Amino acid sequence: MTIHSCFSTITLVCGGSFLLLSPLASGQPVYDATYTGENSLPYTVETVSGRIAVQYGTDAGITRSLVEAAVRYENQTGVPAAVVVAIALHESGLKSPLFRDSGNPFGIKASNPWAGPTYTMWHDGEETRFRAYLTADEAVTDFGNFVHSRRWYADALTCPAHDYACVVDGLKKTDHEAGYSMDPAWDEAVLAVIEKAGLRELAGR
Repeated sequence: MTIHSCFSTITLVCGGSFLLLSPLASGQPVYDATYTGENSLPYTVETVSGRIAVQYGTDAGITRSLVEAAVRYENQTGVPAAVVVAIALHESGLKSPLFRDSGNPFGIKASNPWAGPTYTMWHDGEETRFRAYLTADEAVTDFGNFVHSRRWYADALTCPAHDYACVVDGLKKTDHEAGYSMDPAWDEAVLAVIEKAGLRELAGR
């Protein structure tokens, strides 16, 4: 299935949140959320989301949606919310063309075993298919599935939840294992995002 253009504005309810899918100039959807009542965000998550929006110039609703999903699915993905959010910020800034048009903040390509929606764009000198998501929940849970599907990330999944450096180190490329990025400084950049955005506050909410 490929995401096509000409989406109408649609409001869905997912995980207690209202998700607004809005058409953009390219005709592709992006996720957003508004939280009310008992579904309001915990104070620390709201604070971190607001800080990210200011520091990185991201949309406040989109940022809240991503951070809240990272927290909600932390135990399921096996990856600390701080690391999930930091990777999303490093890879897309939550405003890259890929993210804007496909809802994919992690830059994950549509490789096996992915059989869901895809978005195609010119990347590294060729037409490349990326995974596409309509909601933050979809993006975060699939990120967890992706990490679990690659045997070379096993080390990251055995790290203590509070040891962000260990988790990020387990995801980086080595001489013997493929990594999340070919950039040899990728791990340092992701850890720098955790520090800059104060993502450590997401632990022990």
